[in-house]
Parts: sequence; structure tokens; C-alpha cells
Amino acid sequence: MTTPMDKLFDNGLTPEQQEVMDEAYEALMSNVQIINFELYQRLRANELTVADVYKLRNSLNKEVKIDEKEQFQLF
Repeated sequence: MTTPMDKLFDNGLTPEQQEVMDEAYEALMSNVQIINFELYQRLRANELTVADVYKLRNSLNKEVKIDEKEQFQLF
């Protein structure tokens, strides 16, 4: 059964696929941390939190759109 929190973050991946993506993301971020620590810090600082996602979902800002793949279009 899908809980509201699961639905909020549902990107269509299976748990196994999401685990592979998470590992790939963290491996890339590890490389960025070694190559360019300032960029790494900026990227980490700009990651969305759960609260950020809720704010975007409930935003009255008409410039924030959710496309057919449920991806946020901010620009």
C-alpha cells in the first residue's frame, strides 16, 4: 500500500532501481567532493529537503509547473 509520503516521492522506480540511482548519485558526489570541494558544497546546499518538496507541491507560484512526468519546472 502506498503511503502519502511514498506517493510524494514516487518517481516510478522500483526500490531496487532507486537504490542503484542513489548509489550512483552518491558516487558522483564523492568524485565532485574530491575534484572541486566548493562545487560539492554548493550542490549539497541546494539539494531539496522534504519541506522544500512540500512547499513546491503546495506553491501558489504560477511559475512552478509540474510536467507530465511529475517533474518540477521552475523556470
